[in-house]
Amino acid sequence: MSLISDDRPRALLSLPEDLLAPSDLTRCLSAMLWLLDWSGGADDLLATLPHAKPRIDVTDLRNTLSIIGYPTVVRRLRQNALDTRRLPAILLRPKGPACVLYCNEYGQLLCFDGATGLVTPGSPATMSGTLLLLSDVPQPQAGGRQNWFSGVARRFQGDLPALLGISGLMALLGLSVPAFTMAVFDTVIAGRSPGTLTMLVMGVVGAVLLEAVFRATRQRALLRIGERLDRLVSCAVFTQLMSLPTALVERAGTASQVSRLRDFAAIREFLTGSFAVALLDLPFTLLVIALMIGFGGWIALVPMGTALGFVLLFLATRSRMRRAIAQGARATQTRDALAVEALEAVRTLKLTGAEQRWIERYASASAAAAMASAEVSALTGSVLVASQALVTLSGLAAIVTGVLSVFAGAMTAGALIAGMMLSWRVLGPMQTGFLMLSRWEQTQASIRQVDSMMALETERPSPLEARMAPPERGAILFHRVTLRYLQQSEPVLAGASFDVKPGEVVAVIGAEGAGKSSLLQLVAGLYRPQGGVVRIDGHDVRAFDPAVLRRSIGWVPQSPELLYGTIAQNLRLAHATASDAELQAAAAEAGVLEAIEALPRGFDTRVGDNRSGRLPRSILLRIALAGALLRDAPILLLDEPVAGLDDACSTAITDVIAHRRGRCTILMATHRPSHMRLADRVLRLRDGQVEEVESQLPPNAARVRTPVFSQQLLQSKGSAP
Repeated sequence: MSLISDDRPRALLSLPEDLLAPSDLTRCLSAMLWLLDWSGGADDLLATLPHAKPRIDVTDLRNTLSIIGYPTVVRRLRQNALDTRRLPAILLRPKGPACVLYCNEYGQLLCFDGATGLVTPGSPATMSGTLLLLSDVPQPQAGGRQNWFSGVARRFQGDLPALLGISGLMALLGLSVPAFTMAVFDTVIAGRSPGTLTMLVMGVVGAVLLEAVFRATRQRALLRIGERLDRLVSCAVFTQLMSLPTALVERAGTASQVSRLRDFAAIREFLTGSFAVALLDLPFTLLVIALMIGFGGWIALVPMGTALGFVLLFLATRSRMRRAIAQGARATQTRDALAVEALEAVRTLKLTGAEQRWIERYASASAAAAMASAEVSALTGSVLVASQALVTLSGLAAIVTGVLSVFAGAMTAGALIAGMMLSWRVLGPMQTGFLMLSRWEQTQASIRQVDSMMALETERPSPLEARMAPPERGAILFHRVTLRYLQQSEPVLAGASFDVKPGEVVAVIGAEGAGKSSLLQLVAGLYRPQGGVVRIDGHDVRAFDPAVLRRSIGWVPQSPELLYGTIAQNLRLAHATASDAELQAAAAEAGVLEAIEALPRGFDTRVGDNRSGRLPRSILLRIALAGALLRDAPILLLDEPVAGLDDACSTAITDVIAHRRGRCTILMATHRPSHMRLADRVLRLRDGQVEEVESQLPPNAARVRTPVFSQQLLQSKGSAP
């Protein structure tokens, strides 16, 4: 990390105020990344921040730093307790804006004020609050470990001593009621000394209230751990899903991916709920049993025998429970997959009149899931009944054993009652722990699912891994490229080779399913070829950071979709720092400016959340075209963008090709003769091969790039292609 010698950091990242509201946290984030010598730019930073959320909070700040590669830990800072070796760090002051603490090259402590941007000398004696320090604990990395979740869980081991300490104090205070009962029977009643009763009552009431305070404290601590675990793991799992190769995500399906997110919810509930409480109380159960031995000897054998009974019951039902849970999970996943597929294709089902057939399929899958769930519930209920019976029998056994001990003179009546209270105090958590342990198989399966997904190789490189600079010329080369969607399927491309020179306009034609879209996705790095190489500007596409490569490519899909947010926010997904004037210029070039300005709130019209479906597809496509043009990228990919649309869209595409010709490389999958005539070259996909199509235009047709022709095209917006 860098240490700066002057009084104010220079050349901080400039974030557009219309996208991210200026605040002390945003300024501290920029200053922190400057001090850490982060090599990214404003676009990289905005890509990590929440979408459609102009003002960030501390959680967003920490998540952003973690995604970039600088995870943080939270520490309480007290006066004169600052360790300057851990700087730079962000200080959240209780009264005042956040600031960045760092040292210059002379070792002087400086404070960058997030509210004013001014730097002043600092003194540890006057500083207090909450510090966000860079984590020095190795972070669990995806893509190389099968025990990723256990690595995350180890991050919380620092909280374990405090939780165990609280549980130990609760166990000691919990002995107050049995001790009070024994003292009342053996001392107050037997000794006829009511004067001591008041003191005993005051002592036991104080102990009960203090135990309640500790119990509430432990519950709040577990809730905080659950919240941290939820934020950490759910964000990491979703980031992993978004970072997986496109082919892998598409192959698994939406329902399967959503079920992986649900797996974590089951894990969190298990680890921070009743099982965690029982696990924390378990070490001190031995202390209670030792006290029972002191009270009456043989009565302590009852909970020990109960524990053995629970172990035998668990072993007897484990295998059957595992099979039932696995069958239930498969049936539920099948039902959910049908529901998601139906919701995604509801319009098709209605137009084909297939709703009833799909309802019948869903009813059948739902019945299978219900039967599997009923089997799990029945088995769980049987285990619950058996465990309850075991606890009841244990209580009766404790009474019989205690009465016999009283008759034998081994214990007093007060000790018997105290021993019974201690028995129930042991048997209750023991039963809870057993019932939660019966769910361990399901939780273990969920953990394996999360671990296996986090072990998959992603397309996102390490934050510290050096990659090629983004392409600038737009030269494209395919050399013996082979692509299969599945290992056992026929190749879409089989040794395809061709090259595109910078600034060329190339049309790609072929039958439906020939692989035109896949070819474009190979250029964008969305697919990886099984053989051969795809080069851009002479470099293998795998040598680029995928995010950096795709920011150097303008993409217009065949079926454009808008995310939830305003039209301006959707456009800025392509170019995060674009100004309002740049948005308007791109929309005008795409021929959609008038349509956007005619909307109720213009560029601030909120779309997405099923609202974008209300906009005509012609407008959606031209908005997507405006987003692609906004990047001013060296490569523009057009994936049959005007298939089935009106002449206005075709004219917009024609105008863009004429205007961008020679300025960027344009590769378009199309079947329109009017667009083929605009191309310098035409490539045909057939049987996995790419072949050049002889131009049927006059010999001088290659000179269509003249300004006169482009001007004529720009003036013919109203004409048909």
